[in-house]
Order: sequence, then C-alpha cells, then structure tokens
Amino acid sequence: MPKFRADHYLVAEFEEIADFKKTGESVLAALKEVSELKDLAMVSKRLEGKSWFEIIGRIDIPEGSKAFWAMIKKDLSTREPYNLFIRFDMNAEAEDIQKARAKVKGWLESEVVPGIQSRTPTKTIRILQPDEVYMPQLD
Repeated sequence: MPKFRADHYLVAEFEEIADFKKTGESVLAALKEVSELKDLAMVSKRLEGKSWFEIIGRIDIPEGSKAFWAMIKKDLSTREPYNLFIRFDMNAEAEDIQKARAKVKGWLESEVVPGIQSRTPTKTIRILQPDEVYMPQLD
C-alpha cells in the first residue's frame, strides 16, 4: 500500500492559564501517555518580551515520520489565535491521500486529544490539515 505525507496540526484554546509552566507540564504529561511520541522534552523560550514553552520530540510509527513540535503560550492574538499549537509531521499508508489524512486525523482524535482534554481545561481543540491553518495577512 502506498505511503502519503499526512501532516496535521492541533490547535487549542485553554479555559484559563493560571500558571503558565504548570499548563505546559500538564500538556507534556498528556503527550507522554501517547506511546508513539518519543524523546519528549519541554524548553522555555523568550524573544522580544514574549515567552512560551516548546515541546519537541519524535513520532515513532512504522509508516515513518519526521518530527513532533508543540508551542504553548499564554496570550491569544489575531495572528496566533491559540494557546497550544502542535505540528505532527507524519506519513500514513492508505489507498489515497484523503484516506491517509483521515487515518492520521482519527489517530489524533483518539490518542492525543483525550489526554490533553483530561489534563488541561480547554475551550476548543481543532485538528487541521496544513491548508486549514489560519494564515493572517502580514503587513
């Protein structure tokens, strides 16, 4: 069966972030429960007066993958309307690209989303394909 690149993004808005680091640790703990996510680590980042946490690692699946990357930030903006942004670089075996994408989306919905929701109160969680990610007009 052919393999297709079936990258997806998970974006979430949290109910409230009282303790920024604790929220990041909760997301990291949820992601560590997903057996396919390996070598996860959280690092603090700061640039131009803004700070955020990143979680990096890899996805270990037979179809192959490149990487896993997440960003957790406190503030929402028009340009970045989320508290959590995760990129899943993944391949999937299927008859066609649509079925490969559906397979990856189903895996994310069943394996990743429940853990995040159980550990971090969320307003919304969406799973998006690359062409569905919000792309603001930059001045």
